[in-house]
Amino acid sequence: MLLSTLYKTIVSKPDTIQFAKDRKYEEAWIIDLAGQRPSQQEISAYLSKDDYKLLIVEYIWNSQADSERFVLTVFLDHHCQVQDQQQLVNLCLDLTENYQNFANFIERFDREIIGHSYLLRQQPDLCNMSIFNHWLSIGPVDLWTADEKLNAQRVRQQIATRPEIERSLLNYQGLLFRFNTDEQHDGPVYGLKTPCCQKIGAAWVVDYDLVNKWMKEIIL
Repeated sequence: MLLSTLYKTIVSKPDTIQFAKDRKYEEAWIIDLAGQRPSQQEISAYLSKDDYKLLIVEYIWNSQADSERFVLTVFLDHHCQVQDQQQLVNLCLDLTENYQNFANFIERFDREIIGHSYLLRQQPDLCNMSIFNHWLSIGPVDLWTADEKLNAQRVRQQIATRPEIERSLLNYQGLLFRFNTDEQHDGPVYGLKTPCCQKIGAAWVVDYDLVNKWMKEIIL
């Protein structure tokens, strides 16, 4: 089961949280959790500085360790029981300050923000890859969808068609498993990015062993 695998694997606290509006990840508000918590005035200023329809939160574990980095992305959409935007940001931050372990974090996110048990209890709909915080400007490469059988050779070939993703000077790559993309489940759209690269010199390069490992772990 995916949750039990992640419980055993993610044994540290998230070190970074970021918020993005309307999928504009290049303009994300990145918060180092080792620093001071943003004030209510800073949160209000971020939320009010421009119009948007969708607020997205991303939690990053092991942000400086390419082979251990995980990112949980949740669209804080109409499926969440909490709709007040300032309250949502505060709740997301609360979960990092009172963090016990990954299992407790997921349980609390489900209970306090979504309203019921939900995250990481479905099969992914698809898997793609791009460059973190340059996702839309670079564009992702699609690697697998739920109606396909996993084929490692095809995955490698797909990535190789996108050399700007296979090797990047911009940022690290993310192997993104996306859930509830068609909103068939009673909960928000969300995604999990797993380790998939190593830094060689100044560039991040796709590590195919990590790609294969996590695709086999998550796609059942």
